[in-house]
Amino acid sequence: MPEQPCILALDCATGPTSVAVLKGGRITAYLENPASTMQSARLMPMVEQALKQSALLYSDLSAVACTTGPGSFTGIRVALAAARGICFAAKVPGLGFTTLEVLAFAARQSGPLLAALNAGKGEWYYQAFDGMKSVYEPQVGSPEKALASIGKDTPVIGNIQAPGYKLIPITFPRADALAGLAAAGTQSSPMVPFYIRPPDAIPATKNF
Repeated sequence: MPEQPCILALDCATGPTSVAVLKGGRITAYLENPASTMQSARLMPMVEQALKQSALLYSDLSAVACTTGPGSFTGIRVALAAARGICFAAKVPGLGFTTLEVLAFAARQSGPLLAALNAGKGEWYYQAFDGMKSVYEPQVGSPEKALASIGKDTPVIGNIQAPGYKLIPITFPRADALAGLAAAGTQSSPMVPFYIRPPDAIPATKNF
C-alpha cells in the first residue's frame, strides 16, 4: 500500500456494526450502530455514508480491512461478504484481522494486556498480548482460565467483567481501531472466518 493509504474498515463481528475510513493518515469518518440486529441491512448504507464524508469513491480505496472473528457467526459473515464484494469490485486487497488483535491495538498498551470477548456458554474468547505481540494464540475457555494466564496487574479489554482487574472501557473491535491497525503495516490474515469453535447450528442429517 502507498505511504498514505485510503482504507475502508468494517466490523460486525460481536454485535455492534461500525465502519471507518482512514485517509491521509487520519480517521476521516466513523459510524457506529450499537444494535446487534439487521446488520446486513445497515452495513452498506453506513459504508456509503462514510465514503461520502471522506470525499472518496470506491475506486480511491487502497484496501479494505475487516474483522474475521472470533465472535458472532452471522456478524462475521455479514462483514466479510461485504468486504470481499468491495475488494472484488474496486480491485483492491482485503486485509483480515482478528477481533482480539483489534481490541489490543485499541488499548494502546505498551505492556501486558488481555483481550477478551464473551463467547457465550459461560466462556470467553481471549488472548494475551505484550504490546501488540501475542503471548499465545487465541483461546476459548472459562473466565477463570483466561485470567489465570495473566498477572493480577494486567489490564483487560473487551465486553466482559473481570472484578479486581483494570478494565479498559472499549467493549468491541471498533472499525476506527481496525483501520489504524491496517495502516500500521501489521501483518494481516486472509479474509476468511475465524470462529475458534464451530457454530451451534449444524445441518440436519437424514435417517433412511
